[in-house]
Amino acid sequence: MKLVSTETSLVIAGAWNPAILTPQWVLQHGLNKSLDGGNLIQAFLPATQGVIFDFPRYVLEDLSFSVRPDLVILSPVESTAERMVALEEAAARMLEQLKHTPITGIGHNFEFREANPVPGNLDLFTASRQDLINNMPDCWEPASASLAASFKNNTDTVIVNIQRRYEADVLIVKFNFHHPITSADDALVVLRGENDYKRMNQNLIFAKQLMTELYGEIEND
Repeated sequence: MKLVSTETSLVIAGAWNPAILTPQWVLQHGLNKSLDGGNLIQAFLPATQGVIFDFPRYVLEDLSFSVRPDLVILSPVESTAERMVALEEAAARMLEQLKHTPITGIGHNFEFREANPVPGNLDLFTASRQDLINNMPDCWEPASASLAASFKNNTDTVIVNIQRRYEADVLIVKFNFHHPITSADDALVVLRGENDYKRMNQNLIFAKQLMTELYGEIEND
C-alpha cells in the first residue's frame, strides 16, 4: 500500500472570495514572503471535458492551493511532518488576516493505493455486492465496488470518513478527517492543534497505522 502524496490536502470550508486569495496575497500573508523576491508562481487549469469554468490551482515553492467560493484547498509539496506543519501555519496566518470569513469546517485528506492487492483483502468487496452479482444477467460482470464508513471521536469534535474502492485491479483508500466548526477562531484552534485537536501529521500517522494493520507496510510514493 502506498501513500499518494499528491492527494494530501488541507481543506477549509467557508465563504471565500477567490478575488482576494491571489498567489501574491498568499505569498505575502500566508508565507511571509516578499512580493519582489522572485518567487515562482505557476497556474494550472483543470482539463475536464465539458466544464465551462473551473478554478485554477496555483503552485508556489512551499505549497499549492485552489480557491472556490465554498472552500480553500491547500496541499504541501511533500507529505512530511515539517511540510504539513508549515502548511497549517500558513493557513493560520491567512485566517488571521480574514477573521470575519464564515468558516464551517476543516478537513485533513489522505489517500492510499495498492496496485496489486492481496486477494483476501478483496473479500469485503465481493461480499458487499454478492446479491447483485447473483441476480445480474449473464451479459454483465462486476466493474468496481465501494465501501464507506464514518467514525467519530468520543468528544464529537472530529469525524473520520473512510472510503474504500476497488476498480481496475487497484485498491484505493481515502481518509477525510472532518472538523465541524463555526468560526475562524475555531479554525485557528484546529490548525494549531490546541484543545486536544490533532494536527495533520498526527492524523496521517493514525491513518498509516490503520492501513498497516489492514494491508501491511505503507510506502511513500
